[in-house]
Amino acid sequence: MFNEHQKRFDWFSLILGILFVIAGFASFMHPDKTLHFLSILVGIAFIFRGIYELWFRKFIDVTLNEHSGWIAFAAILDIILGVIVLVYPNWGILYLAILFAIWFIIDAIIQIKAAGLFKEFHRGYATLLIILGSVSVALGVILLFSPMLSALTIVWLVSTMLLFFGIMHIIQAF
Repeated sequence: MFNEHQKRFDWFSLILGILFVIAGFASFMHPDKTLHFLSILVGIAFIFRGIYELWFRKFIDVTLNEHSGWIAFAAILDIILGVIVLVYPNWGILYLAILFAIWFIIDAIIQIKAAGLFKEFHRGYATLLIILGSVSVALGVILLFSPMLSALTIVWLVSTMLLFFGIMHIIQAF
């Protein structure tokens, strides 16, 4: 059972929290550098995904005795995209902004579709989901045609997340 006397101050959580808060403020203050960093992370992720897909293709060939040319094609494409994003990070920022807007639209459409499931249980909630989903689709379209706004939205979300994580770790330390 939890005993109040067993609770000790957690220095690691405090230090981690302070670092997250500093990173959050720094990313708010320097959105261009934050986007550049996120672009590099996306490029690295593409390369690792491509390597994984090549390994997975080999696994399928050996295990299932199936030839999977499409997986190899996708893997090579991912690696090429990763290298392009690392060499041209501004292209990666544009790609990230457009991808975020498309994800926003798809998520909103799924939310509207899910509202149909709630009609039988709670009609008011289903209506609210449809309204919020429609607004989200409109915002997604705005983000799609305004990549700069989309990129800034990504920075605001990441910065806010870093601040919240930092505050949570600082509270957890005590």
